[in-house]
Amino acid sequence: MRVTVLGAGYMGSAMAEVAAMRGHDVRLWGTWHDDALVEAIEQGKDHPRLKKKLDARVTPLRSDKLAEALAGAELVIHGVSSDGIIPVLTKAAAHLPDVPILSVTKGFLLGKSGKMERIDVVASEIAGRPLKYVHAAGPAKAIEVARRVLTWMVFASADVANARACAAAVGGEHLRVTVSDDIAGAEIASALKNAYATGLGLWDGLVGADCHNARAACFQQSVVEMAKLVVLGGGRAESAYGAAGVGDLHVTAAAGRNRAFGERVGKGKPAKTVAAEMLATGELTEGYPAIASARRWASEQGAAELPFLEALHRIVWEGAEVAPTLAALELST
Repeated sequence: MRVTVLGAGYMGSAMAEVAAMRGHDVRLWGTWHDDALVEAIEQGKDHPRLKKKLDARVTPLRSDKLAEALAGAELVIHGVSSDGIIPVLTKAAAHLPDVPILSVTKGFLLGKSGKMERIDVVASEIAGRPLKYVHAAGPAKAIEVARRVLTWMVFASADVANARACAAAVGGEHLRVTVSDDIAGAEIASALKNAYATGLGLWDGLVGADCHNARAACFQQSVVEMAKLVVLGGGRAESAYGAAGVGDLHVTAAAGRNRAFGERVGKGKPAKTVAAEMLATGELTEGYPAIASARRWASEQGAAELPFLEALHRIVWEGAEVAPTLAALELST
């Protein structure tokens, strides 16, 4: 099978590696921000982010080769960050074949409605037609995926046949995949977990290592709020309690860049400064914009009683002091 991966960063390249492991002919297309990454692959060096050489069946292509990358593709894997979806899909729309699109991208985007929407909704709006969109959710750190560490993912699609096709193409061996028709629940949980993982990281910065009680309390509060929002957005609560929600929140809060972002903010550094510093070193943190987009989406859905999300927004986007804001946090069930 010919597989095209859009985005040569962490997760796009990890999924390219998995597709190659499964014996597919893989084209890894890098955006205009990925030139240094693609150059390293072309030269046979370690991928600068994954710190390993990619499988020889992975063919790197630069940003001016988008049409070539998509020609003849039987499966497209979308690995571009949420910020890059609109410009990349706008350029790709005329060349996208009518095949399943497996997306590892997480977040909310501004749709044609003028409101925040799920990414699958916005992607189809950009393409100008319904896409065979499959959302890949669950706890999946890119470096571990690329190194064959046991990983459980959920592929969700409105048409579960598309999810099954993607699972058959890349699942197996260390990458265990289950499928679901609850794309709303999977996408909403995935988008929210980045915001809440940042909040759990705040405690690491504020208190230090001995903050297990506080982290556990806020982890539970995060799950309560995620489940409430998933149902409000048309999904099923079970998606929030499964791999797409609890599982992904756990791994991101334990070791992700969003947790690291929260820790630095918890130490007293302004969120805007931390985000700029991390971006400068290639540590893109989606938790920073995720807090703003999640709060706006929740507000547009008419959500109420989200104390942890509100606290995170006050700290990260309104400049509230960390200690008194967290001290005043009201937990709910």
